[in-house]
Amino acid sequence: MIRTSQSHPLRIDSVSAGPGCIGMTLAPGKKGPSHFGSQWDRDLEADLAVIAGWRPTLVVTLMEADEFTLLRTPRLGERVREAGLEWRHLPIRDLKAPDRRFESAWTFAGAEMRDLLVRGGRVLLHCRGGRGRTGLVAARLLAELGEPAEEALRRVRSAREGAVETEPQERHVLSVEPAPEDPERTSRRLACLAAGAVGDALGYSIEFLRRNDITRKFGEQGIMAPETDAAGRILVSDDTQMTLFTAQGLLESAEPTVEARTAAQRRALLDWLETQEGVFRPGRNGLLAHPSLWVRRAPGATCLSALRAGGRGDLVRKINDSKGCGGVMRAAPFGLLPDVSPETAFELGVRGAALTHGHPSGYLPAGALSALVAGLMTGRPLDASWAEVRRLLARQQDAGETLEATDRAVDLAGRERISNAEGIQRLGEGWTGEEALAIALFASFRGEDLVDTLRIAANHDGDSDSTAAIAGNIRGAEEGLYGLPLEWIQGLDVFDPLVEISRRWPTA
Repeated sequence: MIRTSQSHPLRIDSVSAGPGCIGMTLAPGKKGPSHFGSQWDRDLEADLAVIAGWRPTLVVTLMEADEFTLLRTPRLGERVREAGLEWRHLPIRDLKAPDRRFESAWTFAGAEMRDLLVRGGRVLLHCRGGRGRTGLVAARLLAELGEPAEEALRRVRSAREGAVETEPQERHVLSVEPAPEDPERTSRRLACLAAGAVGDALGYSIEFLRRNDITRKFGEQGIMAPETDAAGRILVSDDTQMTLFTAQGLLESAEPTVEARTAAQRRALLDWLETQEGVFRPGRNGLLAHPSLWVRRAPGATCLSALRAGGRGDLVRKINDSKGCGGVMRAAPFGLLPDVSPETAFELGVRGAALTHGHPSGYLPAGALSALVAGLMTGRPLDASWAEVRRLLARQQDAGETLEATDRAVDLAGRERISNAEGIQRLGEGWTGEEALAIALFASFRGEDLVDTLRIAANHDGDSDSTAAIAGNIRGAEEGLYGLPLEWIQGLDVFDPLVEISRRWPTA
């Protein structure tokens, strides 16, 4: 007898995960022979209707790419998204435990799922038969959320017969340790970095185009997704490169003081300068070990010249009079440190930017972004976090230009009759620090969600990559990873160094 969606309606077995729920099922719409019974001829639309009725926050497919063809569901991910559902693809070889590729993706995907579950979300997992790989990931999630691995394995197998099929899969589950950080904070931290990089990539290919040229190329809505090169990579600019080196400097600081962290910051930025002027050779350490960072992507002239001069600027001995956005676009990591208040993050951001930018509108926006990220990381909403940052700014000498630009941004964002394009046009082009922060703030207050924010921040006449990167830092720190396509993160040419920094980051 051929088994269909009518003769064998899709069954979703569930296991609670705190206030959330994990669902487990087989591949929707699957067709063809089966190892464990008669042939399948399922109906994808009927199965998706059952899935939609389960009300998943996220649908996760664990099959490898060739299995879509084998089961005659080549457009499965598209169809899930067309049904209005969020979809992630995390392939694991059938009957095997996760490999290195999966673990890199899990840095972000696992954090997104844990965050959703502790917020009461519903995560639906499936592989081909809905047992081995599906059970493994379900049990892993439970164990990472703090349940003893043995109990997680027992509960998953009790909920779905035959789950976690092989000895390697069972060993993997039993080796899982609880995640070391609050799931919501992890998601915000990772999203701040990842959405900043994705925003940078979204704007990089149009950085030197006017808005009219952008709409002529991509349509009236402008660019909607990052472009890829001939090798399928999503390229980032110097903005993300310098953000990653900023993060590395904080990781390598000898002491948790502002002075030590600023000194470590300078050393890390000099490492970045080497990648712009030197040649990659194997055997280096840290970020210098990644060939993907040894490329020039329109580096800012101010950053290059200041670092060639040693990068020794501070608030007394100004290195130059530049107010370019090269200070603020790399400042988000200061606010991600688990031991800093918004006030300390502000000081770190200011002093880090002053290494290369001597004008108050070059370094004060960096302090403001750092403090804003620190506030958002505590769970405070954007409006309350920005109000606190504005009070910090108002106490600073020579902050008038930054205050005027950001006040205008917040005001324009609240005017419903002003379009996104007009609002940004009134704020400038983002080449200077205060304008870049203002445009990113406008987009962050205006955007319906994280991805919409990135699109608003990128589609304008000016420094699209910097403004979209900063907006990604802001909304990522506020919202977390949910809604940011995993394939955009994995497609980044700097995905490996991004994973390295993310894994090394200290937890609260």
